[in-house]
Amino acid sequence: MPPIVHPAGELRGAPRSHKLIAPDPNGWTSVAMMEWELNAQEWVDEHPHEELNYVLAGTLFVTCDGETVEVTQGSVVRVPAGTVGTYRAPEHARMLAIYGPNPDGAPSTRHGLRSIR
Repeated sequence: MPPIVHPAGELRGAPRSHKLIAPDPNGWTSVAMMEWELNAQEWVDEHPHEELNYVLAGTLFVTCDGETVEVTQGSVVRVPAGTVGTYRAPEHARMLAIYGPNPDGAPSTRHGLRSIR
């Protein structure tokens, strides 16, 4: 199978993000990938699929199942499917998010974005 090129495009809404391989609302069997960032903000959501975040720049604090970890540039954090993840960047963090398969297209529950300054 030849390589597949996924053209760039902006996702609407907050937090600021840029889709690289867009999650299909009808489901996907491979991965979805996007670049996103937080600037003195906190984002909370829950996904039916696993999520990995590679920190490209800055520092990200992630809370899941009552435990908070600090994720610095060059590190990866995993939030398991079905759990609520809280992502906090006191200053700035830019991440590459990779979503695991979601073949049924089960919706994500987004709880919201807030400024922390």
